[in-house]
Amino acid sequence: MTSQKLRKTRSEQELIRINVPVNEHLPYVEAEPDVLIRSKVEIINRIIPLTITAAKALEAPDEYLAEAVEDYQANKLFTNEERQFMESEITNEQAKINFSWKLESIWVLLWSVGLVPELNSPDKTCDVDLLLDVVLNSSRDDLLNKATVKEKSIILDELDFIYRAHWAVRNAQLHGTDIPAALDEGVVYERHYAFNWLVHYMDQEWEEISTDT
Repeated sequence: MTSQKLRKTRSEQELIRINVPVNEHLPYVEAEPDVLIRSKVEIINRIIPLTITAAKALEAPDEYLAEAVEDYQANKLFTNEERQFMESEITNEQAKINFSWKLESIWVLLWSVGLVPELNSPDKTCDVDLLLDVVLNSSRDDLLNKATVKEKSIILDELDFIYRAHWAVRNAQLHGTDIPAALDEGVVYERHYAFNWLVHYMDQEWEEISTDT
């Protein structure tokens, strides 16, 4: 078990190494005994609708999307916002952008159950082709059979790091300075969002997730 203090220290050391400012006064993330990680069923059931809505945002054909919804029985998995997006015949560009950015959240969720090998550095977007291949060329049962939730300590290590990285992004935005080159603000936000959902942060459901820094 990694102590909260050690986890914080490691994150700060890594941020300093990649030239990202740190705020030593940020609190610890929750201790391991106080955290409940989502189950692999919950995680796969979130990956599926997110991926289908992202595919629509990337302008996949309607016939393909309808088949995916049926194959994965995704209608019962969509959130209200996702269902509205899927049912809309005309989608605005901002909605497409928002749902396509969720690819970065999906990548975190896939990583959390061992379906992609690594998170990559937070200045790089995910491998979209690999993501779509991993999810949409597998059945729900295949995904569940291959999925193994990572150890709590590993997930909390990454949450702690991205939480502190997100502070650096917001601090730069607040003061009108350049965001550190080692961070992509969209990637950092979506990762923080996904990790907070994974650890039941404030017991919030997907569309309610806050990313406090």
